This record gives sequence, structure tokens and C-alpha cells, in this order.
Amino acid sequence: MTETEIRALMATFGGAFRAGDADGVAACLADDFIWRLPTGTGDPQGDVLHGREAVRRYLRERFASGQDGVTFSDSRMEILGDAVLVQYRVHGSADDGSPVDAVGLDLFRVAEGKLRLKDAYWKQVSWPVS
Repeated sequence: MTETEIRALMATFGGAFRAGDADGVAACLADDFIWRLPTGTGDPQGDVLHGREAVRRYLRERFASGQDGVTFSDSRMEILGDAVLVQYRVHGSADDGSPVDAVGLDLFRVAEGKLRLKDAYWKQVSWPVS
């Protein structure tokens, strides 16, 4: 894929995500897409979603439940061949309502016009104390 094609794919993905459009996000994903979330119970990976349909189901539930009260800022993207690095800041709330402030880095892999991988990492600037 060319850099222009990758930028267009990332813009479509990001726009659908920000709009809460699970089907729009899924349209950007390969059938065998893998999403390693920055949080979860899976050690050490966090939660891992396998496949486009698993992501679609997860996002439909997430968007419908209002769990996505997060905002992203300070976004910066670097394209390195088939790898895309996106740095950003995320603000939101934990499940218990405590504020979350994190700096994130997502590694994406692209091929044949689709996203194949989203591996997300968050550095906690402030995180709720358990």
C-alpha cells in the first residue's frame, strides 16, 4: 500500500471509531484482524480480540453502553512500510468513574487495503487507585 492509501485507511478507521460506528470500523479490518487492548485480564497482553466480527461485536457493545466516554488529543502518526505508529493522549473514566489520563501508542499493521493488527499500549499519567 502507498502512504496515501494508508493515510486514507487510517482516516476512515479513526472517523468511524470517533463516530461510534462499529460497522464502519469493521469495514477497515481484515477478516483475521487482531486487536490487543491496552487493558484487561489477559496477562501480559491485556484483552485480545481475534477477527473482524469479534471486534464488531465488542465495539457495538462498547458504543451502546456508553463506555466510550474517552477523548483523544495530541495525535501523531508515523508510517513505516506496512507499520503505522500512532501516538496520542487519552482522557476518560475507569469503570468506577475515576478519571483516566494516559499517553498511548498504537502499532498497526496494514496489508491489501485493510488493517491486520492494532496493538495498543497506554502509559498511565494518572490512574485510579484500587
